[in-house]
Amino acid sequence: MTLRFRPGLRSSLKLDLKALETLKNLYDWGAWVPNLPCSMRKPPPTTKGVATMEYIMESLPDVKQSCLQMAILWALNHTPCVWKMNTLCDYKEECFTEDNVKKIIKEFQDELKKIDCLIQELKENLVLKYEYLRPENIENRITI
Repeated sequence: MTLRFRPGLRSSLKLDLKALETLKNLYDWGAWVPNLPCSMRKPPPTTKGVATMEYIMESLPDVKQSCLQMAILWALNHTPCVWKMNTLCDYKEECFTEDNVKKIIKEFQDELKKIDCLIQELKENLVLKYEYLRPENIENRITI
């Protein structure tokens, strides 16, 4: 399957998807607190090679702060089941009335469907299913 993009769309789509992927992977990376501590009890060493395991353990946040960090990252990463998520380029209300804009939106929706099919084909043989970049899993807006 070959996807054809309008000039400039591919690069902006790559940037947007990369940003979304980064946000979604924040929990995967930051849930292990030593990877991404939200606070430190001691300042980082100023010279290379002087940190010991004891100094590192004393520097990391305590258990309460670590649990708070994990809870915040989990809440930011998971979509609540209370509402139905509006997927990327899915407009429930008629926000745009111009024919040219509607045509562009339709083309973009068709491209997203092709991308979704391509992702489905690529992940078919994966042991761990990767769902982050599927257009149906990307919200149409930023919600916190």
